[in-house]
Amino acid sequence: MDHDLQEFAETGDIAKDVGQRIELVRHFASTGQLPFFQQIDSVDTPRVGIRGRQCVLLGSNSYIGLSTHPDVVAAAVEATNEFGTGTTGSRLLNGTYRLHVALEQQIAAWLGHEEALVFTTGYQTNVGTIQALLGDDCLAVVDSLAHASIRDGVRLSRAVEAKFEHNDAESLAATLRSHAGTRYHRILVIVDSLYSMEGSTAPLERIIDACKDAGALLMVDEAHGIGVFGPTGGGLTQRNEVAKDVDILMGSLSKAIGGLGGFITASRDFIDEIRLSARSFWFSTSATPGAMAAAATAIDIIRSDEGSRRRRRLERNSRLMRDLLAPLDVALQRPDDLGPDWSPIIPIRLSDEMRTALSWNQLRDAGVFVTPAIYPAVPMGEPILRVCMTSELSEDDVRRCADVLTAELSWALAAV
Repeated sequence: MDHDLQEFAETGDIAKDVGQRIELVRHFASTGQLPFFQQIDSVDTPRVGIRGRQCVLLGSNSYIGLSTHPDVVAAAVEATNEFGTGTTGSRLLNGTYRLHVALEQQIAAWLGHEEALVFTTGYQTNVGTIQALLGDDCLAVVDSLAHASIRDGVRLSRAVEAKFEHNDAESLAATLRSHAGTRYHRILVIVDSLYSMEGSTAPLERIIDACKDAGALLMVDEAHGIGVFGPTGGGLTQRNEVAKDVDILMGSLSKAIGGLGGFITASRDFIDEIRLSARSFWFSTSATPGAMAAAATAIDIIRSDEGSRRRRRLERNSRLMRDLLAPLDVALQRPDDLGPDWSPIIPIRLSDEMRTALSWNQLRDAGVFVTPAIYPAVPMGEPILRVCMTSELSEDDVRRCADVLTAELSWALAAV
């Protein structure tokens, strides 16, 4: 590690001066220490090759290892050979292939909604859906830690925005009551099921009760919950048996499903409204044939006995890692007793961005690749190293990585 950078980290002053921050980023980049935009040269799940070094990947959203599953890869190759590498058009025009339609039907049947609509990316899914459903005469009520794509969608919709405290159903109810005297065309509450940085899960039952009391619609972002929770991998809404009480459900094709894209499931009326109004849907080239075929095969696996086995391995690895990292204060924040008592996302909180960057380099040098998160991915002044567990890690992998994390982070955590 660069000793000058460690001295900067120990003072903490570097994060307060913009000019110094720019110089520091440039220095990190020139010395190969910048923890972002790292080039991955090879993948042998769960290991990746980076700058000539093999690292165990603890930063992947492919929670059950489907991004490199041979059947998923074969489906992508077969569809590419049949249809080509791209659709060369939007869904509105020449970009709706039978693969898109079949996947939408498959998703709707799996998750118990009337219809589904596939977008090219998850970000576009949230932005387009929210922009389509809300206008300046509507109210959007969002969790304070909702994903950036949700917040950006609300801004683009020009709806009135209100926030409530993270995973606090009483705060949600109070926020809804504070707007009770105002006439809105539509009130939409938006939450994540599994929060990508916190690793926390939403208290869905209590949120649903608050929405019903206020006559509000509920949209749940299951990007990180799909494939992870539920008897057939249908997410936290399926696990908690509340899917019927969710008006709009968003999911990602690029997390546990292991590919690229996003989708919305809802009633036929809502899907038609989104299909005809979402600008990110209208004005984007549709998802590639390979991505659609890969997603369809991955969903079949998720719903199968193999998918159940992979979820059990993911839960085992997640519980074990959290137990082993107990000295680093990574206790799961649970909003109630109804949600799962485990999560594949484990945040390690550090005191400043410098320590976060330097700690990341130490871990990479020791053969462990985690993902750093700084503002705006997390609140200002609350950087984390995010550990993401997957089913493909062996128990030996988990134990060795936990030993490395505990040993290498002791100096950085001393100031927290």
